[in-house]
Amino acid sequence: MLSSFVVPALTAVIGLVMIFSAEPVIYVLIVALGLFFLVSGIYILFTMSKLVDDKSYKIDTYIRGGVSILLGLLCIIRPRGFAEGAWKATMIILGIFAICSALLEIYAVVKLSSAGINTKKYLIEIISTFVGAIVLFLLPSDFGFTLIKFAGVVFILIAVVMAFIAYKNRDIIEEDAPVVDEE
Repeated sequence: MLSSFVVPALTAVIGLVMIFSAEPVIYVLIVALGLFFLVSGIYILFTMSKLVDDKSYKIDTYIRGGVSILLGLLCIIRPRGFAEGAWKATMIILGIFAICSALLEIYAVVKLSSAGINTKKYLIEIISTFVGAIVLFLLPSDFGFTLIKFAGVVFILIAVVMAFIAYKNRDIIEEDAPVVDEE
């Protein structure tokens, strides 16, 4: 029974860390964002660039992939620099990157479409990238800490629910149950 409460307890601890020590959590999130940009850039360079032989398309994918890799490496190598810098400046930089990436992807989609490649999945990505950029521009400068602390509260609530479910589903042993020997 004790083991069924380990995950809720760990979830609550993570929530408390997010509430009372948001700065290291932000560093971890920036590194995770950097890993995403790095992997995305590598994918763009090594997969997307091979889809169409057009020179301008290749230049487009090399620029998008290279900028993504560069931004990813900066986030991984200097997470403290990104976290200590103004949140708003970071969000504006990421928003500008998202808009530039979406614009370059529009060009890539046109080239892919003219080559007869299905581009529906890329259109959804372009739209979501534009929406994400707009959200990044609208975030207030202290939103990062607020978001982390809110997520910490959500983790604690989830831990309480998980503990309640574990308690309700525990093995019930009757104290006065007769012992039956099956020999």
